[in-house]
Amino acid sequence: MQLKTKVTSAGVFAAAAAAAVLTAGPALATVTFDPAAGTGFVGKGDVQTAFGWNNQQLQSNASGVTLAYDTTTHYNATCEWVTGAGTKGQKTHDITLSRHSGVNSTVTYDARVKTQITGFTLKGFGDSTTDGTAPVEGQPCVGNDGGINFNGTWTSVAIDSSTSVLSVAYGGTSVPIG
Repeated sequence: MQLKTKVTSAGVFAAAAAAAVLTAGPALATVTFDPAAGTGFVGKGDVQTAFGWNNQQLQSNASGVTLAYDTTTHYNATCEWVTGAGTKGQKTHDITLSRHSGVNSTVTYDARVKTQITGFTLKGFGDSTTDGTAPVEGQPCVGNDGGINFNGTWTSVAIDSSTSVLSVAYGGTSVPIG
């Protein structure tokens, strides 16, 4: 006996919907970020994965989630000066500059279900703090070993490396995302 199976368009739609439900979650999470403007979007799945939250935990904790963008830049800078003996002195410095910038965000909701969070819309940079000062070619630098006199000039400044990371924070814990 041979069985025949009839597949209707409703059956195909139901199978596709079931497959979408199975693949929904962190695998479909998204992060888009413009590091020049501090704008973009962080999908709810990225935040859930970062903290190991289920949907209910995200819904409860979303108002306490903050985002930040941290950059660490390493400079190789040469300071030149005239010594007390009238000769040219020169010293190369490795300088690290760290910058922490808050990223303003709002919780984004599904248009069809007003209480269902879909992610966080990034709306630009907030407060920033920088540890140190970037050397600028032609500007004064410390030209003596005691570090007292600004009698030298930066003659060469090059960025050796720069790393940046977008992170999400909640309750004192910060996790890189994206």
